Amino acid sequence: MPVLVPPCYNRAMNETPEAKKAVFRRLVDIYATGDLAALEEVIAPNYVGHASAGDRDFEGFRQSIRHFHNLFVYEKNSFVVEDQFVEGDKVATRMTARVKLRATGEPVTLIGINLAQIIGGKIVEEWNTWEQLQTPQA
Repeated sequence: MPVLVPPCYNRAMNETPEAKKAVFRRLVDIYATGDLAALEEVIAPNYVGHASAGDRDFEGFRQSIRHFHNLFVYEKNSFVVEDQFVEGDKVATRMTARVKLRATGEPVTLIGINLAQIIGGKIVEEWNTWEQLQTPQA
């Protein structure tokens, strides 16, 4: 599937490892705030995401954000990027999310690993997995 690149796209500036990391970090900020309109800044129209719940397209990603914002309360700094590595057009990110269950206010800590293919300053494909850390039982 061809990647759509805007005509004013500056390949030299937007294809550096730091620029690719910044694209993913912007996605994390968008996710935390639930700013669905801003997704177009970082997600390609032909986006494909792979998660344990199955594959999703751009609209499916929007629905996923809505779903998780209905379950959890997010703060702007809910996500902490612990590590990021770039190899070619892929960015690997290890992160921690600290959120609260919307129904009870109980804190929840999740750890996630994401591999995002970034071309033309946009995420065109990604693979991710999340795991909830268990709190020690008293």
